[in-house]
Amino acid sequence: MPQTFTDNQGNEWTLELTLGRARAIRGKLNLDLFNESDWQTLMSSLLDRLTYVFYLVSDQASERGVSIDDFDRALIGPGIPDQASDAFLDELVFFYQGLGQTKLGKLTKAFRDGTMKERQKFEEIDFDKMLAQTLNG
Repeated sequence: MPQTFTDNQGNEWTLELTLGRARAIRGKLNLDLFNESDWQTLMSSLLDRLTYVFYLVSDQASERGVSIDDFDRALIGPGIPDQASDAFLDELVFFYQGLGQTKLGKLTKAFRDGTMKERQKFEEIDFDKMLAQTLNG
């Protein structure tokens, strides 16, 4: 099921992962979505996930005249990189489930859920209060 996100220019991007696209992107990024070590690399790197996103939308970008540098600039803004990454992770879960890759699907969903919870906790922290307490001893 294709996932979407919107960049800071108001462009909506649709991510659709297929075996053919995974194969083509593997050649560009040297990341095999079915290799658990490569999966760990992808999960630990927002940069790799966002690069994967670009390759998933590269046809749309080409049609719109958007270069990779333009695309990168359109990701700048509060929450936009996270939205793009989340859309990719949701698409990846769907991709794995559709191919019967239960373990990788569950791992990806757990990672996605964990990053959401982590972000929520981070937003609840009062950094000004923590800084004041640290400086005041």
